[in-house]
This record gives sequence, structure tokens and C-alpha cells, in this order.
Amino acid sequence: MNKPALSVHSAQKIYQNDTASFEALKGIDLEIKEGSIYGLLGPNGAGKSTLIGMISSMLSITSGTIELFGVDVAADPRRAKRLLGVVPQEVVTEHAFTVAESLYYFAGLNGVPASERAARIENVLTRLELIDKKDESARRLSGGMKRRLMIAKAIIHQPKFLILDEPTAGVDVGLRQRIWQLVREINTAGTTILFTTHYLEEAEELCKEITVIDHGEVIKAGRTRDIQAEFDSGMLYFELKRETNSHLPNIETSGDGWLISACDLAATLKKLQEKYGDNLKTVRSEQASLEKVFLELTKK
Repeated sequence: MNKPALSVHSAQKIYQNDTASFEALKGIDLEIKEGSIYGLLGPNGAGKSTLIGMISSMLSITSGTIELFGVDVAADPRRAKRLLGVVPQEVVTEHAFTVAESLYYFAGLNGVPASERAARIENVLTRLELIDKKDESARRLSGGMKRRLMIAKAIIHQPKFLILDEPTAGVDVGLRQRIWQLVREINTAGTTILFTTHYLEEAEELCKEITVIDHGEVIKAGRTRDIQAEFDSGMLYFELKRETNSHLPNIETSGDGWLISACDLAATLKKLQEKYGDNLKTVRSEQASLEKVFLELTKK
């Protein structure tokens, strides 16, 4: 049986000084299957950045274990880092380097042989639509281009596991859609992705499974659709083939269709069939949005 891409068991992080201590992570568990795009959600201060810091060996683990493809990140951080790429929230550029020089440096830092670096750089810059900026100073790039360069640096060594920490923060809608497409392409090519975002529609669009954390604890984890189903609004959405002036009572418009309360699903479906018959075009459960789920779970 294949090992999971990421296994976090009872991971605890305590920050401590001479006078006080703070438990940022309270023994959380998390498991991500190889090949997933997995969402890690939570309000500011929930512990997401602390967990990412521990996975990437930037922060020590107070207790518990974290493994990447079976490699203990605390016991063998060098080997674990070779499996990992990280795109942090903060945009960091090497002002003295051109775009290509920056990528050459990070490729070498992550063990890519010198003979392979030029081809890797060409490929990554083409995929990220930065090839025409290859010889441009990194500091002269626009904000969106710097964000793409951050992704390029994280994937230049073709990591098996990629952490994208708020990768679309502050970018325009067009670039956000391009990053979504790139995330799918990287995942299809075989990279497992841990995705954090405050744009909940992104998690809904990209992540089949999510974990929600708050105050250093896991408060919900599982398949995105299953979690949404738990918070179902109890409404049915339906559309008609032809307009009508005669409707059931207590329905409300929603986009191109209508919503009706469905406390008793079978009875409500029967009402719709009796009222509209073959004029019914579509009927579906009105699934709770991930934003509604998040607000219910965190009260924030």
C-alpha cells in the first residue's frame, strides 16, 4: 500500500519565552493522499502558517510527527526539502538577479544538475508566460509577474509535493484563472498540492478534500462536497422549460430558476411534479457554499 503524500500526527507547536508560552498548534492530525489538490482553510491566526512552517522545516516541531512520502521532516529535513516546493504568501524577489538567474540559483539550490537547468528554466517560464521577461531584472516585474516567478522558483526542481500559500492574493481575475489552470496542470503532471486561500470559491473549485482549522485545532475535515452537504440549506432549486405565471406558494427566484423549501424531500418533489409536470427542466439540491460552511464553523 502506497504511503500518503503527507502525514501529520499529533503535531504540536508551542512558542515559549521566559515569561509566557503560546500553543499555536494543539496536536493536529492531517493526511493527504498522493495526487490530491487539498485545501487547508482557516481564519487569520488559525495556525495555517505555523503548520506550513513545520512541514517545510522552517519551524521546529514541539511534539508529534510530520512525514512527506514517508520521510520524517524533523529527522531528515534535507531529504524532505528535495520533495517539497513552497510558494509563500510574501512575494520575495532577488533584486540583483534577472528572472533566469533567479531560477538558475533556485534550481541549483534544490539539486537540479547544471546540464538540465537551462531547459527547465525555458520550460517553466513558457508555462508561466514569463519567457519574454527571461533577461529582465526581477525587481522590475509587475506584482502579478512576481507572483508567477514565485511559483516558478517553487516548481523548478519538479517537487512531488507543492505548498501554495495564498498564491492568488492581490492578483487580478485573469491571472487568478491562469493560476487555477496552472495548478491543475501541475497536479495532472503528478504533483500533490496543499492549497491555502481566503478566496473560498477557489477551494470549492480546486479542492476535492479540505481541512478547516481554527485556534490551532482541526474543526472539520473530509470531502468538500460531503462537508457542504452537512450544511445543506434544505432548499431545492428548479428551472422550467417555459415561463409560467402560476407558481407554488412560498418560492423565491434564484438566477434563472426558483428555490423552494424542502424539509420533506419526497413530498416537495411530488408537489413540483404535480404542479409543473413536463415543464420541469431541472431540479437539484441547493448545496451550501463553502463560504457558508466556513462562517458556520468558525463564526468568523
